[in-house]
Amino acid sequence: MLTGLPDFAAQGAAVAAFIETHADWAEAIIFLMAFAEGLTLVGLLIPGVVMLTAAGALVGAGVLDFWSVYLAIAGGAILGDATSYWLGRRYGEHMFRIWPLSRQPELRRRGEAFFQRHGSKSVFLARFIGPLRAVVPTTAGMMAMPHRKFQTFNVLSAVIWAPLLMSPGHLAWTGYDLSGTGVRTAPAAGGSAEQGVAKSCAPAPPVAGLPEPTGC
Repeated sequence: MLTGLPDFAAQGAAVAAFIETHADWAEAIIFLMAFAEGLTLVGLLIPGVVMLTAAGALVGAGVLDFWSVYLAIAGGAILGDATSYWLGRRYGEHMFRIWPLSRQPELRRRGEAFFQRHGSKSVFLARFIGPLRAVVPTTAGMMAMPHRKFQTFNVLSAVIWAPLLMSPGHLAWTGYDLSGTGVRTAPAAGGSAEQGVAKSCAPAPPVAGLPEPTGC
């Protein structure tokens, strides 16, 4: 059994609970998370994908509107990559001397090799490849990729990536329908499945000839 791995389910539940608690600011929070995920110096430090997938669960729960969340994720992702591109274009090699990029020389080499191999298409492809998502836009700027071509692949990849990112959380929401009543109640962060059942459980209706039920 693998050990020492982060508890992504617990992280996702905690993020979903936070967003739901601050529902009035949900779109702004999701936009900022997507922006940070695409920003070179920040995307390496935060579990942005986990956070944004949790937003998909809230869409599945009916807490948030699909289009509002979709536009927040796509818009934040586009702006994050565009900012990373501008930083690479403006500061070039100096960007990779700043922490945390200075601690990831192998990631820089992988990003440059990926860009040289796939050219402009690398901006689109890297959106779907974990750590490369954080360095390829900066590499594209550093390599003086034409701005219009960069933005074309940037926008195209973001509008496809956003719903794909939401899908796992949206589909996982069906797993919260534990009571059999059709009422989905998301377990609290750190809570158990049994706790989720207890919150959504209701006494059974009385049956003639049998003692009246007192609980679930």
